[in-house]
Amino acid sequence: MQAILLATGETEKLQPLTETIPSPMLPIANRPVMTYAIELLARQGIQNINVSLYHLPGSIEAFFGKGERWGVELDYLLQRDAWGSAGALKWAESSLSDTFIALPADMVVDLDIAKLVGQHRVRGSAATVVVSRHGSDASQPVFVGENGRLTTQVNGSAPYYATGVYIFEPSVLNHIPARTHFDIQQELIPALLAADLPVHAFTSNGYLNTLDTFPKYQEAQQTFLHNPLPGQVANGTPQLRFLSLEGRQIADGIWVGLNNVIHPSARLAAPVFIGENCRIGAGVELGPDVVIGANVIIDDEASIQKSTIFDHTYIGQLVNIEDRLVNKNLVVDTQTAESVTIEDRFLLGPTYETVAEGGGQRFADTLLTVPLLLLLLPLLTVVAILTFITSGRVVQKKTRLKPYMSGQSVTLRPFMLYNFATRRENGRFTPLGSLWEKLGLHRLPELINVLKGELTLVGVRPLSPEEASQITDTWQQKRHDAPIGFTGLWYVQNSREGELDEMLIADVYYLATRSWREDWKLLWQTPAAWLRHIK
Repeated sequence: MQAILLATGETEKLQPLTETIPSPMLPIANRPVMTYAIELLARQGIQNINVSLYHLPGSIEAFFGKGERWGVELDYLLQRDAWGSAGALKWAESSLSDTFIALPADMVVDLDIAKLVGQHRVRGSAATVVVSRHGSDASQPVFVGENGRLTTQVNGSAPYYATGVYIFEPSVLNHIPARTHFDIQQELIPALLAADLPVHAFTSNGYLNTLDTFPKYQEAQQTFLHNPLPGQVANGTPQLRFLSLEGRQIADGIWVGLNNVIHPSARLAAPVFIGENCRIGAGVELGPDVVIGANVIIDDEASIQKSTIFDHTYIGQLVNIEDRLVNKNLVVDTQTAESVTIEDRFLLGPTYETVAEGGGQRFADTLLTVPLLLLLLPLLTVVAILTFITSGRVVQKKTRLKPYMSGQSVTLRPFMLYNFATRRENGRFTPLGSLWEKLGLHRLPELINVLKGELTLVGVRPLSPEEASQITDTWQQKRHDAPIGFTGLWYVQNSREGELDEMLIADVYYLATRSWREDWKLLWQTPAAWLRHIK
């Protein structure tokens, strides 16, 4: 059994949020909605998952990586053009050799996949369409005839609605034209019916939210926040069986992430979820039905109800927010979908988490770096002497940038990164410069930067001013939330001369998975990566 997640983000739902955030990355209870699709598949034993990408693909791949955190293997299929839902299946044809489930990565759905697959196989279906009695603005009405078979004939009964989830046999792909925009429900299913292939409906009674309108998006947040018992029905809608919130529950209905500073005079009315690294000022009122993302600053006496505040957002003093989505300086009314951009940064704006290594990490880096330098001292001495003899100097300094907080924005300040001298002023190699760079020995003086506290042993890649100027996308800027390091995923995973985009993806993925265990693992893998680089 295979699976494909349609994470192309081709539809224009939830604009203007999705202009900068791909719809599969929209947060529900502070986790990308695509997380829940992956967990749905993983819980039911589907481990090989293809992911179709088109709109803003880098942030998706950077966050989810290869899927190890969920015990699955993700295989990304990048589209250069928008092919539609069925066209995306055709694009992935070479990867779909078995019965497969196709489902959108930008909706929340609770589905018994084993029961769905069982019905599909028992009825010998070429395709099975998951349907529901609950429609939405984007739902496609379908009509069901005898034995659950889909029909083009209106049979007088109330229609069902296609949910966007399907089971297909690989032979169905033959009915999709190559390199053509083609929709599953509007074009592929009618083509299969016209060919007299068995297409059946599977009625789902589980929770379904297509997130195609802002009220539905906010309703999904409330579903997770209120966290009812499994199988409970609220307002006639079944609830998710598997609800999970990544935070510590400090009181009934109040969840808080790590490293938060909440003023004692702040008042929290459940349900409220607060992500990690947030600062909640004096006299702030939060709740009910509020989700606060990570790295958010809410200034004194602000008030927020029935709203979602996205990551890296600053809320100014005395600002009142109700029934709104706020992403930095963009405000969206959840009832009318009207949006406005606030230019006054004293009211709303972006903020970035300070890159603070902390005393504990600094001490650990020093504790490891000193014996490492002592161990490498003979090699360092030989390389230093030969470098001086052949070039007349030992060390050359390279300008690199390190992020610091400045108000509610990030400032990249320069520092000098130490390397053994390998090039002359005109850029040409010194007599031994090419060899030192090929062997990677030119980087050994960077350990001095670690002792000075300018680098950590493990972190994101140090960038030059030229490279930093190329970082324009929001997902790329998230790398500034991690310290810059001597080594890291950017070094272990990529080739020595890897493209900047590859390095940035590695950096953002490192940030999403960062822990002291992962840092130890990367440090342990660095010698093997060095051997690969010098081949």
